[in-house]
Amino acid sequence: MSENKPQPDSDLQSSPEPLDRIAAYLQTLLIKHENPELPPEVETVEGLQAVAHILTTLKEVLFYFSIGDFDRQFKAPGSTCAYLKTLQSNIRHLAWQCRRVAEGDLSQRVDFMGELSTAFNLMIQSLAHSRADIEKKQRELTKLTLDLKNEVKKKEQMETALRASEEMYRQRALRDPLTGLYNRSYFFESAAREMENLKRQKDGAACVMMIDIDFFKNFNDTHGHLVGDQAIKMVSGSIERILRRSDIFSRYGGEEFAIFLAGTDLEKGRTTAERIRLTVASQPNPARDDPKPITISIGVCGVTGESLNPLTPGHKILMEALAAADAALYTAKAKGRNLVWVADSPFSGPI
Repeated sequence: MSENKPQPDSDLQSSPEPLDRIAAYLQTLLIKHENPELPPEVETVEGLQAVAHILTTLKEVLFYFSIGDFDRQFKAPGSTCAYLKTLQSNIRHLAWQCRRVAEGDLSQRVDFMGELSTAFNLMIQSLAHSRADIEKKQRELTKLTLDLKNEVKKKEQMETALRASEEMYRQRALRDPLTGLYNRSYFFESAAREMENLKRQKDGAACVMMIDIDFFKNFNDTHGHLVGDQAIKMVSGSIERILRRSDIFSRYGGEEFAIFLAGTDLEKGRTTAERIRLTVASQPNPARDDPKPITISIGVCGVTGESLNPLTPGHKILMEALAAADAALYTAKAKGRNLVWVADSPFSGPI
C-alpha cells in the first residue's frame, strides 16, 4: 500500500520564492523612507496590495507624528489605524489643553493618556500652587507698597509741617512782633545785598529812608504805652500800603522805621516820602481825645551805581547811606518836624 503524503498548497506548488519576495518587499516598505512599487510577480497575490496600502498609510502617519504634525487626515481600514486616529485625537486634545493652560486656565485635567496624564496633572497642580504663591506674594507686595506710600505720605506731611514750622519761627525771628514788619537785622542783611547789586549797575539807583514819629515820647507819656503801640501800628500800616512788595521796610527800633527802595532815583524817592508823610498825617489819631494828627519826619538819601566803588562792601555803603538819611531826619526834626528832608549825598565820588 502506498503511503499517503500531504499535498502542498497550490500557491506554494512552484517554489518558496514568491514568499521571499513578499517578505523582502514588506521589509523594504517598512525600513526605507520611500515606498517601493509591488514586484510584478507578486501583484496578483490576494490581499497584498491592501496590506501594502495600510502599511504605507501607517508609515506616512508615523512620519508626520514624528515631526509634530497631528493634523493630517488619513484613511485606512482596520484597528491599527483606528488606534492611531485615537492617539492623534488625544494628542490634539492635549495640545488644546496646553494652549488653555498657557492662557492661564489651570482647571485642565487629563485622564485618557496614562502616565502622560499623571505628569500633565502634576504639572497643572504645581502651576496652581505656584500661581497661588505668586498671588499671595503680590497681595503682600501690594500691601507693602500701600504701607510704604502711606509712610512716605506721612513723612512728606511731617516734613511739610516741619518746614512750615521752621519758616514760622524764622519769620518770627526776622519780624517785629508788634507791627509784623521785618526787624533791623533783616533790613541790614537784605539792604546790604541790594547795595551789592547796585554796584554792578552803573545806571542804577536806590533810596534809603529813615522815619521817626514826631513827639512820640510825649504821646506815650500822655496816652500810655498801649495807645502808643496803636500809633506805631497805624504808622507802619499806612506806610506799608504805599510801598511796593519789592521794597524793604522794617521797624528800625522804637518809633523809628527804615526803608530801602531799589531801582528808585532821588526824585522818585522824595515823591514817595512826601506821599508817606501826607498819608500818615491824614489818619485818625488812635488817642481819640487828642485832635492833633500823628505826624512823621523823614530823611532821604539817594545812591547811584556810578558813584560807588566796586571794591567797597555793600554793608559799608548801606551804613554810609543810613547815616546820611539819619542826619537828614534830624534836620527835618530841627526844622519843625512833619517834614521830608533830602540828605546831601555822601557819595560825591567813589567811596
